Amino acid sequence: MQPEVPPSPPAEAGPSYRFLVRSAEEAVGAIRQQLGEDARVVSVRSVKAGGFMGLMGNTRLEVIAQVPAPVAQASAVVRSEEPRADVSAVASVPQPVTGRGPAGLYASAAAAAAPIASSTTAVSAAPAAPAPPTAAAAVRRSAPPQRLESLLRRSGLSEQLIARLQASADWAGNDENRPLHQGLSQVAGQIRQLAADVVSRPLPARTAFLGMPGVGRTTALCKWLSAEVFTRGLRGRVGSIEFDRQLGTEDLAVFAELLGLEYFRQVPAVEQGAGRGFCYVDVPPLSLTRTEDNARLHRFLDDEGIAGRVLVVSALHDITLLRQTCAVGVELGCTHVIFTQLDELPQWGKLWDFLIESPLTPLLLTLGPSLSGECETDVIEAVLRRTFPWN
Repeated sequence: MQPEVPPSPPAEAGPSYRFLVRSAEEAVGAIRQQLGEDARVVSVRSVKAGGFMGLMGNTRLEVIAQVPAPVAQASAVVRSEEPRADVSAVASVPQPVTGRGPAGLYASAAAAAAPIASSTTAVSAAPAAPAPPTAAAAVRRSAPPQRLESLLRRSGLSEQLIARLQASADWAGNDENRPLHQGLSQVAGQIRQLAADVVSRPLPARTAFLGMPGVGRTTALCKWLSAEVFTRGLRGRVGSIEFDRQLGTEDLAVFAELLGLEYFRQVPAVEQGAGRGFCYVDVPPLSLTRTEDNARLHRFLDDEGIAGRVLVVSALHDITLLRQTCAVGVELGCTHVIFTQLDELPQWGKLWDFLIESPLTPLLLTLGPSLSGECETDVIEAVLRRTFPWN
């Protein structure tokens, strides 16, 4: 069917098009075939497939692409019946990831976070004459080498991130003659550049550590205390808040004593000008189902003037649970994130979805159960080394 052509945009922005495809390769082939080499991707996300395929839990990639103005695309005719990819024009482009509301950044993709299998579904164009080559041939001709993509998938990178990398002008797969190790190093450089845009916030002096049950929240706090005292030479106080539940904070109390830190079973009062250093607080766990408990904790942190809030999450959780937890953390005002239990995670690539353009500043990675050591404070470089060990 022929897509509707949106109203003429301002001179600086061309028309935008929505592609609903099964894989990153299909998106790249469709965009290049339909819009040309000058098109750029402004948004990528997973959506649930419509019709019978949606009932079976299948997902698709929704890619919003834009062409520079002026562009004459009105004569393009696109077939979009199932199971072909849906390519349709849209009047306006959704906001790209940068600048999106923090909670929506995680919640929008929580229901469709599973990797999408590669597909060779046809995407064809039908100008008046001559007849175009088959879409399968076009996709094969324009898609980057599968060996590079396969390695990235085995490293844990999501389809959304792979599609974004492919859409860039310096995508390593554009040169089929490039040695594989050089292509991988170039991809690592692309990701490092994306990660460089992550907002880095200093940790406020009064900070609470939050997390789901069983994620190693108190252990993560102890590791951070160890880094603060031994590496940065800082001093301060530590408190535990239990409300009406026992948290078993004996380990934290003993560890604080070993470090020579003051320990409290409540939040120490703010002491203006006293120079007492940091004040870190361990609080009851979050919940994905008991919103009233989360609201109570939120009010408590606001009332106590605790501006810093570190979300502690287990890297072993699947991508959907990670997104749900991060969405809850953002709603509670979390500013930083710690990933735990990475010593049990074979592939670290999935973390990039939470490190690139995230509203949460990465603070720490924990690599073992000890209360000190076995951690990484340079999160971006640590994940780069583990994702691209050859780089």
